[in-house]
Amino acid sequence: HLAVADPGAEFRAVLRPYQREGVNWLYFLARLGLGACLADDMGLGKTIQLLGLLLLLRREAAPDAPSSLLVVPASLVANWKAEIARFAPTLRVLYAHPSESTPSEWPGRLNDPADRPDLVITTYGVLQRTDVLRTRRWDLAALDEAQAIKNPTTRQARAIKDLKSRR
Repeated sequence: HLAVADPGAEFRAVLRPYQREGVNWLYFLARLGLGACLADDMGLGKTIQLLGLLLLLRREAAPDAPSSLLVVPASLVANWKAEIARFAPTLRVLYAHPSESTPSEWPGRLNDPADRPDLVITTYGVLQRTDVLRTRRWDLAALDEAQAIKNPTTRQARAIKDLKSRR
């Protein structure tokens, strides 16, 4: 049985028992430096499990800890924005997508300890084209709708390979 990993009072959700086990499992694997795949059916709470994990990791992080990265299809940026506002509004998020912020500001935000986000959300396309995102070290890297990399183009494969080598 895994130790209980509590996302804390800033988490604005009540986890179902299987979601709590999911957060515990993800936390356990993250502490070991291992990856995981949540492949539950749609609607079972993968998003809030990841948000719970991110809040927990942020609470334990050193002041100079790197941000975490979430890569999503462009069509899901607004959904993640809404879910964060609802369940984890204290997470500091940089939406690294031209529709949300100016690419020239991303390096400054990522390198400024006073303004560093807890989470950077970007898209598969932006990640492929943006060295400052693709080549930096991340605390945690998560892929939403990871089937987007099932048959990756050469650029997608290189971008994802770069991410894997950082942890």
